[in-house]
Amino acid sequence: MAPVNHTAAMLLSLVIAVIFSVMPVSGDWIVWKPNFLLLVTMGWVFHRPTEFGIFFAAGVGLLADFLLQTTLGHSVLVFALCGTLVVIVSRWVKYLSIIQRTLLVYLIILLVGFLEASILILSGLPTAMDHLLMKTLFSALTWPLIDKFITRLCIDER
Repeated sequence: MAPVNHTAAMLLSLVIAVIFSVMPVSGDWIVWKPNFLLLVTMGWVFHRPTEFGIFFAAGVGLLADFLLQTTLGHSVLVFALCGTLVVIVSRWVKYLSIIQRTLLVYLIILLVGFLEASILILSGLPTAMDHLLMKTLFSALTWPLIDKFITRLCIDER
């Protein structure tokens, strides 16, 4: 049987993540908005590390740089580091429960958030460190939905 190509499913999930990422949110609610592009990228790298790896994560980071109008390379560095961490632990993820995976995703997103804040501080730009824990917590709470969605898209037809 020929291998299943997951490119169309990946593109569909990225389009949905882009829509949610650029969707306008009022001032106070921006703190609660998870990083959908990062979560979808992590999901694909977790489930298919051989098809979608570090270069995929860096490419989505480049897309995030253009969409979110950040300094070119900012999101590329952050997404590539996140993709590297996810590729390293992707072998173990299938043995973890959804709660353990959510905790792992929370820790990775927290590390990525600290890296983003450090880059902003080194660039001399303002950063909202006081909202970092809340944003990463809401991203982690969103993770089970994204994980289930990508798991269903990754099911091979047998």
